[in-house]
Amino acid sequence: MEEIVIEPLRDHTRGAFCCDLKPIDNFFRINALKSHKSYAQRVFVACRAGCPTPLGFYALTTMTFKPGMSDEADKKFGRFAAIPTIYLTMIGRDKNASKGLGLTMMLNAFERALSVRENVGMYAMTLHAFNARVQEIYEAFGFKTFTEADQDQEGYKAMYIPLSAVAATFAETSIVPQ
Repeated sequence: MEEIVIEPLRDHTRGAFCCDLKPIDNFFRINALKSHKSYAQRVFVACRAGCPTPLGFYALTTMTFKPGMSDEADKKFGRFAAIPTIYLTMIGRDKNASKGLGLTMMLNAFERALSVRENVGMYAMTLHAFNARVQEIYEAFGFKTFTEADQDQEGYKAMYIPLSAVAATFAETSIVPQ
């Protein structure tokens, strides 16, 4: 795969981006820059080195969840009634981008989450899977569904992966966060 740079969203040309999922396409084309500039979430864009055309993007924010994620999380944070997480709000790969780009972006998102975890207490990375196929992809990364389904959102399954598991996997595979 060609050299990919993942950087914060700025003046990237977003109008032609298409991953064939209308809510994701619309967010990136219309709302991503405003959301990024307001710090509601941080949007990161994957491009070929030296080319500002986005091949993909992902967005992160923080979110707390009430107990019901997992027994481990409930024991650790139950007295606070809130489990702190890094929330992957969206991720999309342009339909013309290389297949390995999704993995590259997820690894980068994990690196950023681990960096935050070193400075601010965070238990997990969380997300809501868009559909069953997407849920299977996240399960392959190690994400699990919440034990209580009331955390689901409009039919999208709530999922999590403890950041301690991400850190352990990076250590075992010699992937070192930048």
